[in-house]
Amino acid sequence: MPTREKVMSLKNASIVYRMESGEGRRVWSGVSLDIHRGEWIAVVGPNGSGKSTLASVLLGLNPLSEGHVQRRTNDVAQATRGVLQLPESQFIGKTIAEELDFLPQAQHLAAEERRSWYAEVLAAVGLTLSPERTIATLSGGQKQLVNLAAALAVSPEILLLDEPTAMLDPASRIEVREAVRQAHQRGTTIVWISHRLEEVADATRVVGFGGGKITYDGEPRAFFYGVAGGKASPCVELGFDLPFVIQTAMNLVEQGLILDPLPLSMEELAEVISCR
Repeated sequence: MPTREKVMSLKNASIVYRMESGEGRRVWSGVSLDIHRGEWIAVVGPNGSGKSTLASVLLGLNPLSEGHVQRRTNDVAQATRGVLQLPESQFIGKTIAEELDFLPQAQHLAAEERRSWYAEVLAAVGLTLSPERTIATLSGGQKQLVNLAAALAVSPEILLLDEPTAMLDPASRIEVREAVRQAHQRGTTIVWISHRLEEVADATRVVGFGGGKITYDGEPRAFFYGVAGGKASPCVELGFDLPFVIQTAMNLVEQGLILDPLPLSMEELAEVISCR
């Protein structure tokens, strides 16, 4: 469950990239964001809105032009670990064992202890693969799960996922989402950046980017459905089409059906209808 303990904060953060002409291109302007322990934050926005810039800032790869970032720990690598869009781009070793051996937790383990540790790390994301398995022989979903296992093995303050399912087939997307759900249930703070709005259903909070600024910061249901008596859906205002399940629920409500709570997924929609 989310707490009020802050693990990272951005205060009035701005980023300006210098062009070859010498002119500056502002990609962020006055971004302020507190990340609390135990949250699952879904970050959404159209292309070029600034959401992927958040990934590079949280990972310590992109310095701020203005403002500042505060972390609960000064160790950036310990504070945030990332799983990115292309699974292959993150590997160093040729086998799973070689990949895990690069982690600091493996450095002082004896051979027998290391074998047990491999199994424990992989089991945390539902994998029972041999550590000697060559990474090139893994499926896209398995590769991403190995990346996720390596990230979780260092017990990061924040697990950052930047479009982690973009290159995966539907079955692999389900596997990765389930592994992240399990990590969140164990207390890991999640920042999930995605253009797949159906993945917002797992979040406790949505942050929407538009034009290099945060345009929405609140609950998932209010992001999709808007606030009763208030303005239109922030999702629509960001230029997105509402997910099918949200459109279906809205049509049912317009026909006089009371849905409580308003569903965020097909599973929730089926449950709320069956309970009537």
